[in-house]
Amino acid sequence: MARRRTVVSGRAGPSIEGFYPTSTDAGVSLPRVRRLVIIVAVALGLAYLIGIPAFLQRDDDPLPPSADAIVVLAGSSNRLPAAEALFNGGLAPTLVVSADRSGHDEQRAALCRKPPKGVVCIHAGPATTEGEAQAVSELVDQRNWDSLILVTSRYNLFRASTIFERCVNAKITEHGVDEPWWRNAIAVPLEWIKLGVSETVRRGC
Repeated sequence: MARRRTVVSGRAGPSIEGFYPTSTDAGVSLPRVRRLVIIVAVALGLAYLIGIPAFLQRDDDPLPPSADAIVVLAGSSNRLPAAEALFNGGLAPTLVVSADRSGHDEQRAALCRKPPKGVVCIHAGPATTEGEAQAVSELVDQRNWDSLILVTSRYNLFRASTIFERCVNAKITEHGVDEPWWRNAIAVPLEWIKLGVSETVRRGC
């Protein structure tokens, strides 16, 4: 690293020597850091610009008069009450609940500990949307279901419906659950990453 040697002397005292950074020292890596910050900022801006209408403003499908089952995916605690409201409203005779093996979701754990009539709990393996679609697909084939109402957070609808339509042999009706703004803010860029993974390395059923 280049340094400029400075000598300060005077009659009143001994000389003082110091090494001070030159213009070539400061900011050697700043252009790279600045470029990285700009790239990240632009990428996030595009993610939100496209992701907000694609993920957060996605409309629900019109609810059918009836369906064979209502499927609620694991995740936000807001999803299960929304699915139960549809189930209790008589839209389907069966509610399929994707349960968390860890039991962290107390609502689901309590429901699946002793499922009431009409409630079926599944434990997807792997614990991903693809795993949930595989588990539901097996139920659809076993029970000869033709139609499902898929309940999940609104930000997750686009990716989840894409996976379910690819993997499950049944008509899928989307029903989104709105989430707090802070959760949406976190979810939008993450959904892009998960969508990229599900459409490349995890594509399939």
